[in-house]
Amino acid sequence: METEIITKHGLLVRGVFALIIGILCFIVPVSIEWAIAYLVGIFLLVISIVMGGISISSDHPPLHRWSTFLLSVIGAIIAILIFVSPIWLVVLMTFLVALWLIVAGISDVIFAASMKGAQHRFLLWIAGVIAIIFGLLIALVPFPTKGAVVVVILIGIFGVIYGIISIVAGLLMKKDEAFIAVSV
Repeated sequence: METEIITKHGLLVRGVFALIIGILCFIVPVSIEWAIAYLVGIFLLVISIVMGGISISSDHPPLHRWSTFLLSVIGAIIAILIFVSPIWLVVLMTFLVALWLIVAGISDVIFAASMKGAQHRFLLWIAGVIAIIFGLLIALVPFPTKGAVVVVILIGIFGVIYGIISIVAGLLMKKDEAFIAVSV
C-alpha cells in the first residue's frame, strides 16, 4: 500500500514548477528538448566515468568489478551516442513522459477518491484525468521529426493547466491542513 501526504505547500510548489516548465515549453520548445537530451548525456557520461573509476579501484570480487566496469562502458557509449544524435533520446524520453503522465494521472484520480471530505479533491481528480489524456495524446504523436516539438508543446499545455489546478487546490487548503492519500 502506497501513501502520499498532500499538503498546501506541496501542491503550491508542484503547481508553480509545472507552470514554469509549461511556459518555458511555449517560449523555447526546441531548446527545451535539446537541453534535456544534452543534460541527460552529460549526466550519463559523468556517472559512467565515475563508475568506471570506482570499478577499477574497488576491492570487490572480480565479477562485481567487471560487471560495474562493463556497465560504465555501456553508459559512456550511450552518452556519446546522445551527443552525436540526441533525437533518439528525445523520442525515447517522449514515450517515458507519456507513460509517467498516465501513471501519475491514475494516481491522482485514486488519491482524489481516497480523500473523503476534502473540498479540493475534485480538482485533483480533474488534474489526474487531464494527465491521463495528455499522456495518451503524447504517446500517439507521430515521430521523430516534428513530433518531438509537438510533444514539448503538449507538455507545455499540460504544465500550464496542471500547474494552475494544483495552485488553486493548494490555495483552497487551510494553512496546516494535510491529507494522507492511500493507493492500493
